[in-house]
Amino acid sequence: MKDVYLDWAATTPPDPEILHRALELSFEVYANPSSEHWLGKNAKQSLEEARVGLLRALGVSEGLLVFTGSGSEADHIPLLSLLGRLNVAGGRKLPHVVVSAIEHSAIDCQVRSLERLGVQVSWVNPDSKGRIDPAQVLGQLRKETALVAVMGVNNETGAVQNIAAIGQGISKAALELRLRKPWFHVDAVQMLGKLPMRQMQACVDSFAISAHKIRGPRGIGALWLSRPLNPFVCGGGQEGGMRPGTENLFGALAFRFAAEKVAESMDAHTLHARQLESRIIEGVSHIQGALLVPDRTPGDEAYVPSIISIAFPGLGGETMVRALSDQHIAVSTGSACSSNRRQHGRRVLQAMGVPDDVAFSTIRVSTGPLTTSTDIDAFLEHAEDLYRKLKT
Repeated sequence: MKDVYLDWAATTPPDPEILHRALELSFEVYANPSSEHWLGKNAKQSLEEARVGLLRALGVSEGLLVFTGSGSEADHIPLLSLLGRLNVAGGRKLPHVVVSAIEHSAIDCQVRSLERLGVQVSWVNPDSKGRIDPAQVLGQLRKETALVAVMGVNNETGAVQNIAAIGQGISKAALELRLRKPWFHVDAVQMLGKLPMRQMQACVDSFAISAHKIRGPRGIGALWLSRPLNPFVCGGGQEGGMRPGTENLFGALAFRFAAEKVAESMDAHTLHARQLESRIIEGVSHIQGALLVPDRTPGDEAYVPSIISIAFPGLGGETMVRALSDQHIAVSTGSACSSNRRQHGRRVLQAMGVPDDVAFSTIRVSTGPLTTSTDIDAFLEHAEDLYRKLKT
């Protein structure tokens, strides 16, 4: 039985060529990049070459790039910097943040922890299509607003957010209202490899990315910063003081190689994803009772084509995932990072106003460059058969 992998949004199959190339270089430059001897300096040079190469692959010419242990950690650094502003005894007002209600758990959970510590939070819900209205974000700004966080592409629905309009609006509002401009952070983990990143440097203050979403290794992420911030976590001063800990040189090298490879083939990958998207949407339309969440048409640029949520009302999403897994077809019910926190697993769909019974029955299908039309046909055939047999 052939394995069918349709969970690329959770993680991508690593590229052997990339990992082998990075591993071979790691054997040559094995020293600690912070060491003062020649071996350390060689490792430091390789690390900086990886940093420059990754920036070039992103199309970003300005700012700082900080290597982290994951995309989640990259999200946490700007958020945790807010803790340095907590000074209730000193009479200062607590900082305020504006956050979309459809963030990845890396943002959502961390913001809720900050909220318990006294940070003021305004949550912005999406519309029924899963998109955040920039005007809704800007309407929440106030004098105490220190940070705004809106993800670039939603990891469950594939909805593309208007980051440029939000970023430009924040800058304009700060000038008009004579406010200190809030820091604008974007979780861009699902953007990487799917959408151009170069425009980000003109409209955001930071964005987070992760290597394992583009066929690189797990355990390496990066945070782009328009300028340095005051990190809450400190240590040995690595990464310009932004992220302490001995650097993962293997991961940095592999991240660079993966980003370069995906940048070269992005147009071809997008075309391939659009073809698969059309096949999925057409196939779902022929499964009686099944529906897209949210409803969309092939080629709609408001969504990345590689992430599609499908509901099978009358059948729990987790049941469908397990039943498909028995047929060696891998899909998910949403973010893998939330799979052990079921009480939050449907919060994105609920924020969109999706009825509970539909949200409960929704699965996520995500494709990649190695996905074939045969894979999609196998999924559609088995999904239709299982739905017919198992729905209540």
